[in-house]
Amino acid sequence: MKPINLLSIIQAFRSLDSGLFQKLMNNYGINVAKGMRDYELDGIRMLTEELLKHEDVSVTDGYYLGFSIPQIGKEFDLLRFGEDNIINIEIKSESSFEKIQKQQIRNRYYLSFLNKEIHIYTYISGENKLYKLVSGPTVSTSTEVKMSELYDKLLKQVVVTDMNIDEVFNPSDYLVSPFNSTEKFINENYFLTIQQENIYDNVQEILDKPNVAFIAITGNAGTGKTLLTYHIAKKNQQKGFRVLILHCAQLNNGHNILKENWGWNISMPRYAPEINDFDVIIIDEAQRLYPSQFNKIVESVKRLNKKCIFSYDEKQYLHDNEKNRNIKGKIEAELKFPPFKLTDKIRTNKEISYFIKQLLNKNKNISDIKYPNIDFLYCKDQKSAKVLLNMMHQKGWKVPNYTPGTRTFFNYEKYRSEDVDSAHSVIGQEFEKVVVVLDETFKYNSSGELVANNNYYSQKQMLYQIITRAIKKLHVIVINNEVMLNRCIQILK
Repeated sequence: MKPINLLSIIQAFRSLDSGLFQKLMNNYGINVAKGMRDYELDGIRMLTEELLKHEDVSVTDGYYLGFSIPQIGKEFDLLRFGEDNIINIEIKSESSFEKIQKQQIRNRYYLSFLNKEIHIYTYISGENKLYKLVSGPTVSTSTEVKMSELYDKLLKQVVVTDMNIDEVFNPSDYLVSPFNSTEKFINENYFLTIQQENIYDNVQEILDKPNVAFIAITGNAGTGKTLLTYHIAKKNQQKGFRVLILHCAQLNNGHNILKENWGWNISMPRYAPEINDFDVIIIDEAQRLYPSQFNKIVESVKRLNKKCIFSYDEKQYLHDNEKNRNIKGKIEAELKFPPFKLTDKIRTNKEISYFIKQLLNKNKNISDIKYPNIDFLYCKDQKSAKVLLNMMHQKGWKVPNYTPGTRTFFNYEKYRSEDVDSAHSVIGQEFEKVVVVLDETFKYNSSGELVANNNYYSQKQMLYQIITRAIKKLHVIVINNEVMLNRCIQILK
């Protein structure tokens, strides 16, 4: 995205036909049809006219219009970067004071990671009023100010435009995990996306009613399902509800912190307490339930008039039996409301997402994508692979292993790294830098789909579980497999 001059854009908006105006905006990296609406552009026109009453036209230059933080989807109407500060201006035709303040506080949170002085304004075009966020030691509030204040701030700002704005923001700063950023999660140093907020409001409305209820939340890897699920649990505990979480995988360190430091009730289903003493029962990674466990939970919820939330992703299974149990179908048969589905990818960045899609199916080829955060190495044997994996682990990379057997030694255990985590123990977690292994067992079938020789666990599904934990960087180690090496080269070339 390129910075724009507001005066130029507004003159183009008023005089050009829509097709040519769209082409002009595309040149700046702005999709008007998808993003900015006419009332916002009209509001920008009115703001520009107000600013120009103070005569210096330089205050209309150097703005990023409709910028959205990669992965997160948080959008700003106008951003202007200075050497030591940032000015953010939001445009509304009308709004309530509460909504103005809420958005300004949220915007300050997202901009605060850039470590610059922040000035946040909201212009209400229908009233020709300007509001500024004033931050105190403990409380921030919005207050009406004169246009001359904004003009002075813009005039004094030493504008910076020679930067790649997409690289200014680090999406991982905002991706708070209940497990990997537990303190931030507990202290509510995060915001939900609009989609997450809408689902939360709908779920909470159901939970606040006295009737027995089954609720389903679903979404693919990277859509923020875990954060939303645990946010619901936290908010209901704050409301005084007794909440039990049944996590259908190994409990991780974040679970233990929530239990030991904050008194949360979290258990694996096999060790679950009786639900009599709880108001809300949340089943996390519910797709991995055994039918007997599912039936017991459903019967108890109905008999005791409880609320039950199933949170699941049907693609995240580690044993073929888990897929064949069709827990998704059993869950949906109990619902009075359609599942709440998260669709927006907020954790996995686009290049990793595109790489995964193409790796899983050799017939999917996505052009014009750069992969600066993905790399690979080739090893001839398992011994050298183990050396490289341990080296990556020592350098700070997360190197989850394929899950070892309890009674059987699997071939992939020969290159097991020093990392203590496996595909089973990283379920629901996220890491900035992840290493995955493609060994000799991986190949493509006649339909072009990636397959692997199954041991007790599905190695392909373990790969999927591990690779979808990556937030920012991915490193692939190929062991004695020319087919996989060639495919990685083909994707990344």
